Amino acid sequence: MVAKINMALRIAVCFASVPLCVFLLFLPGNVFTVAPEPAPLETETETEPTITQSATEPETNPETTEIATTETETEPETETETETETTEMATTETEPETERETEIIFEEVKQPPKYATSTDLREITFLAVGDTTLASESRKGYSGSFFEYYDLYGPGYFMENIAPIFKSGDCVVANLECALTDNTDPRIKRKAQYNYRGYTKYTDILTEGGIDVVNLSNNHTYDYSQTGYDDTVAALEAAGVGYFGNGTVLIREINGIKVGFVSSVGYGTSAIKAGLDYMEAGGVELKIVSFHWGNMDQRIANSSQVASARYAIDNGADLVLGHHPHVLQGIELYKGRYIAYSLGNFIFDGNVISDIENRTSVVLQVKFVLRGAEIAECGIELIPILTTSNFSRNNFRPMLAEGDQKKAILDKIAARSR
Repeated sequence: MVAKINMALRIAVCFASVPLCVFLLFLPGNVFTVAPEPAPLETETETEPTITQSATEPETNPETTEIATTETETEPETETETETETTEMATTETEPETERETEIIFEEVKQPPKYATSTDLREITFLAVGDTTLASESRKGYSGSFFEYYDLYGPGYFMENIAPIFKSGDCVVANLECALTDNTDPRIKRKAQYNYRGYTKYTDILTEGGIDVVNLSNNHTYDYSQTGYDDTVAALEAAGVGYFGNGTVLIREINGIKVGFVSSVGYGTSAIKAGLDYMEAGGVELKIVSFHWGNMDQRIANSSQVASARYAIDNGADLVLGHHPHVLQGIELYKGRYIAYSLGNFIFDGNVISDIENRTSVVLQVKFVLRGAEIAECGIELIPILTTSNFSRNNFRPMLAEGDQKKAILDKIAARSR
């Protein structure tokens, strides 16, 4: 089914099939607005990382269900990576070294409904962003790195411009594409290059910025082996940030609606199907699927992405979120459900093919209206952003795009949509 992308920013669709209007406006070579940096924090942060444990951990059901999967997952297609920022880049994909069974974690996080229009009409708004890497590549020096910006400006700096948008929704989801560990043992680093490790205290960037849930199914959460991954999970739990992926299905109750999250690396669907079946049996009303897939820097979704996304919806998914290419890809409305094939970058200090392509992105807003147990309405809004607020360098501080910048991003998505 083909969806019409509204270049006036808002897309509101109630399961109708309308033709896609394709427009493409070429973005001028240098149209980024330079925003001043905030004053550095008055007190310096410690150079050695510390682990900050919260007083309480999120409630979890002590009973967990493990679902074994038998289908071999297919990894994303890959290309060879290079070091410069002006030529095309690609990353060799790796999956976790061992197969993981699906573990179900139930977190009953009840929030009062924001919308009380009738007893049987409930609404929920999701906000989703793409690749979020709270680190710089392991070989990069300190000067100009993500670590320096954290030490200078603190955790609230990075998402300050976008946090008001996040606060307007009920659940904000990001792809956390790094490990969070304080372990400095070089033996746990899995690769010679392209490793991303933030510190466990960096969860305060997520909580202060308004990120509620993160996906961990990607090719960087295991950069520092099982040790780094376990530290990441422990840090997220201590901070109260929900997580899913690598065999874990997360279920939360928000606005009186039971919501479930499941994800996969590559195009394989066995873990997705197992998670969707479990959620269906457990009465989950909205099922969110996330795929880490596709080709680096490829602007159009490939046939394997399309097949996997549609399979997920055919088996009960209500929304499909994609990431990995580090560029924006199109949106599709399939059987009344939306597919965002790639949400591009949000905060990322990896290689880029061009400033324009990799530093333009969106916040995807999806609103569901449920009447009783049925989805009565689903609408999306694309909120264009720039992944840096200073064109001369990446300052890891996304900002809203305006004017021609905003229109160009929307036109780009329209041209790439199905």
